[in-house]
Amino acid sequence: MLSKYEYDIRELPPDDRIRFSLKYRKALYLISKAAIGAFHLYFLVRLLLVITAPQQTWQIWLMLLVEYIFARMPRYDQLLTVAAGRSLQSRPRDRLRLHGSDYLPRVDVLVPCCGEPTDVVLDTVRAACTMDYPVTQFRVLLLDDGASPALRDAVAELRSQWPHLSYHTRGQHSGRVFAKAGNLNFALFSLQDEVQPEFCAVLDADCMPTSDFLRATLPHLLKDPQAALLTTRQYYYNLPDGDPLQQSRVHFYTCHNSELDRMGAAIDAGSGAVFRRKAIADVGGYPTFSFSEDWQLSLMLQGLGYRTLQVLEPLQLGLVPSSLDGHIAQRNRWQIGHSQQPSVLFSSANQAIPRHLQWSIFLNGVSIVLGLVGYMVGFAAVPVLCASGRLIPAASPFLVRIQVILAVLQIALTWIHGLIQSAHTGFRIGPFAHLENSWLASTHIFAIIRFHCFSSKPKGSFVTGSSANSWNRFTELPIYKKLRKDLLDNGLLYSLFLFLATLGTFLLSFYAPASSDYAAGATNSPKPLIMELLTTVAWPPLLHIVYLTASNLWVPVGYLLRRPEYAERRSRMAMNDHGISFPQEDVQMKLLHQSCPPLGSYNHYVLVPFVLTAIFVAASVL
Repeated sequence: MLSKYEYDIRELPPDDRIRFSLKYRKALYLISKAAIGAFHLYFLVRLLLVITAPQQTWQIWLMLLVEYIFARMPRYDQLLTVAAGRSLQSRPRDRLRLHGSDYLPRVDVLVPCCGEPTDVVLDTVRAACTMDYPVTQFRVLLLDDGASPALRDAVAELRSQWPHLSYHTRGQHSGRVFAKAGNLNFALFSLQDEVQPEFCAVLDADCMPTSDFLRATLPHLLKDPQAALLTTRQYYYNLPDGDPLQQSRVHFYTCHNSELDRMGAAIDAGSGAVFRRKAIADVGGYPTFSFSEDWQLSLMLQGLGYRTLQVLEPLQLGLVPSSLDGHIAQRNRWQIGHSQQPSVLFSSANQAIPRHLQWSIFLNGVSIVLGLVGYMVGFAAVPVLCASGRLIPAASPFLVRIQVILAVLQIALTWIHGLIQSAHTGFRIGPFAHLENSWLASTHIFAIIRFHCFSSKPKGSFVTGSSANSWNRFTELPIYKKLRKDLLDNGLLYSLFLFLATLGTFLLSFYAPASSDYAAGATNSPKPLIMELLTTVAWPPLLHIVYLTASNLWVPVGYLLRRPEYAERRSRMAMNDHGISFPQEDVQMKLLHQSCPPLGSYNHYVLVPFVLTAIFVAASVL
């Protein structure tokens, strides 16, 4: 085996992603530090004033809690940025390519499946078999937990063209035995007894690799002996225009995981992962205590001192669920997986995991579930706060002025951070993209409760793309049945209610200040009216939170008003140079260059500085 210095690894020119990141990194780092400082100062002062307030009311405590809930996630992004730093060592990951054909490392490409449509699976298999890599140095193993005779026969035919392809199964219904983790462990510990490759790659059944997938991923692991796993961003070629349901997970890849990648602590996103087989075997294979086996594997590797990396290049193209049912079911399964993390402490099967690492996994899962609870409580509390009258301690105009000024500072820095973060990603996201799919928080909580307390078996399959699930059967329902299903079964009625309640109570809350002495003509001073407004409906954090709540609850409301159209996948595919069906070049380029308006829809972000300035001026006259 050649040493890491003997491989022919070359660097490609930086793309737009790298250029934007280098251009805005210093600004993002500095504004993150400033925003963290403002966060601590603001909440310290607010907490002290609430504790010492002469009149203790539930409204002022609820307002403080909801403010913290909505400020927590931007602060987490800011902490990640500061932790990753702004030195040359924290630059975005380079684009590398492995050249040559001799003495390259052996790789097994694992394609687990369980009930997905045969044509989808075979397209992925063909793309994997035709990757640009010596056929003597890699194998493609189709791992079928559905035990499909059609797949078995199709692979037997394809083997005449690609002898490095093989079909394997654990038997009928084996998908229920530790699900995907068990399927992958079956390959690692049963199928690789005699031939153990240095590296393995994992591809979901509906995620097609590009021809340079292995040559683009392996160099990062070859150059970093301490790196055990590399994950790649998933791009989806059937996304509807505008991605109205926020299915692309852009914030996770370009912000959250990119910052973790700079620290060598990226989270495996599942499909498109490449790892050192020995490292995964040493930790006992994929963990089986959670549906989110990829996430847990990342935490285990990091806890044992390995580095985990991420590459953002478009190296795999997959499918998102083409219905609201499928989208919600997929997200529910992910969150149920996180809710299973605490079980790592109690199962005897996990005794091989060091105790400190068990606690780390436990706390990570609890924090994620508590985050869902926080959003559920936060969204539900906003209409209540809008209708609750005074929201902050107002013992004197001076104390109100101090709170308003600090609030304006904290919110302004949060907005600036969001805008610079957007620029840092090449405007792939808008500000506050961390809230994507937060409108599903209550749905996730109910799914977690149902799974743990009532039934752990789904009506169909936990595999989102399985034909056993009703949303993949392509039966067209009448419009009234669709509406009923979305409103009741998918929980959109609750989202619609919260959206209308938030806007309604917010607008109605302006009537109370209108009855003040100044508005009634009893006094010539506007100060009572200003005081009333600033401590109720015009309290800056409330305005900010109402905006975040309404804009996020608009996602399901917008879906009801205009359902997205998912293109039939074959319409976005064509024959490539290898003679296989693959997403068209123009589709790939569109995915690569997707961006958001820098100043939001209709440039509405320009209103933010005017609103904050007006509030600051109003507070200064108290």
